[in-house]
Amino acid sequence: MEDKFPEKQTSYWMDTNELLNYPHLQADIEVDVAVAGGGIAGITTAYLLASKGFTVALMEARELASGTTGNTTAKLTAQHQLIYDELINRYGQEIAKLYYQANMEAIALVKSFVEKHGIDCELEEQEAFVYTQSPEYKKEIEKEAAAYQKLGIEGSLLNDLPLDFNVEAAVMMRNQAQVHPVKYLDGLLHAFKEMGGQIYEHTMITNVDNAKYAVCKTDKGYQVTCKHVVFATHYPTYEVDKFFPKNLEPESSYAIAIKAKREFPDGMYINSEEPKRTMRPLYKNGTQYILVGGESHATGDGISTEQRYNEIYKFAEEQFGVEKVINYWSSHDLISSDRLPFIGPIQQDQPNIFVATGFSKWGLTNATIGAELITDLIIGNDNPYKDLYSLQRKIRTLEEQPESSSDNAAYKLASTVDQTGYLQNNQGAIVKVNEKSVGAYRDQQGELHLLDLSCTHMGCDVEWNDGDATWDCPCHGSRFNAIGEVVEGPALKALKKITK
Repeated sequence: MEDKFPEKQTSYWMDTNELLNYPHLQADIEVDVAVAGGGIAGITTAYLLASKGFTVALMEARELASGTTGNTTAKLTAQHQLIYDELINRYGQEIAKLYYQANMEAIALVKSFVEKHGIDCELEEQEAFVYTQSPEYKKEIEKEAAAYQKLGIEGSLLNDLPLDFNVEAAVMMRNQAQVHPVKYLDGLLHAFKEMGGQIYEHTMITNVDNAKYAVCKTDKGYQVTCKHVVFATHYPTYEVDKFFPKNLEPESSYAIAIKAKREFPDGMYINSEEPKRTMRPLYKNGTQYILVGGESHATGDGISTEQRYNEIYKFAEEQFGVEKVINYWSSHDLISSDRLPFIGPIQQDQPNIFVATGFSKWGLTNATIGAELITDLIIGNDNPYKDLYSLQRKIRTLEEQPESSSDNAAYKLASTVDQTGYLQNNQGAIVKVNEKSVGAYRDQQGELHLLDLSCTHMGCDVEWNDGDATWDCPCHGSRFNAIGEVVEGPALKALKKITK
């Protein structure tokens, strides 16, 4: 990465709040519910179940909040880009209204938890905006504003923004919020612990024997016996019918936190076209910073991610003036077939195994209401969102959808060199060894690491990500560090090493 970026890659959220460390599982245990996944979905689910009197074990394969939640833009909002006109056309007004209601209820839940436990997490009400600078997208903005009116959403169509640049049109949604997600989860974790909750890091559930009781087998060799299992693991590591590969597409995006030369107004902003741009204010010790992100693309497309960071920096410099980049990071999301999450029992004949996934970039609200949904289902309570998020719902297709494609021709390839001898320290690439393509990485000490490119999940070839120094799978979103160790599932095993 260029000198304008910090040496260490870390999100603003992880850099400004340090969570407590927790041990890995060191014995067989029995609980009512095992929750896999230490992001907002898993932590909120564990917290709610413990509050209802269940014994709960929360397990995270790596570190708490180190996945999507710790690398979010942290917009707590029901404005999920342009979605309500699409939902009306796909499922009708009733479903579209229910989705808005669910996400607004999630915002209210977060506010209630913050107030109840006195969590200092920079929760602040904001208006949310989707804008376009492209004449081709003006009609889409107008259709979304019309959908707001049909559904009774508080908002309006605008022809300008508080931001100091020209737009063709914008749609605004009132009564939204922003939050520091890691500080928020820190508060929920403390409350969960006080209720007797068990927390284990570096503990991965690798399989479940589901008979009279569910027996969760872990990578540490220990077992968790329970009545119910919740997989809130970004991409579920437990699947039985290849449902998720057919219905989830991995997508990556990038963000920087900057000290700017110009003041940033209130509000949370995202554009409707490509390349994607998203912005919101940050505050640290009374000083304002700006989160600027975007450059969304299909994970593992082989295009230079370092260049994508540079494009975001260029945009930030043009719009706000960059004094300093204080953090840079990437985020990795799963987009569902109809942009609605999958939350509920994994199959009708396995009603005690639950999943929460496919948040389609808007997990802070969807995961929160999903946690309440799963809690209700385990208790046996009725919940109005059960069918909305069900894995068994019939996914309807749209005849026409707005075209949204990034011009990859403007970007260089990230991942190919002719010979390993051309690799610099801390550089990776795909190279030919004995006429076979392999992954090569030369570390800071100059040692060369060669890897089989086959993802250990389902065998797709991974691509080098030069901005994050990872190997990314374009099929299902698994990610591995430069020497092949798993960073993010669904893969459970490291890339195979090749002897030089």
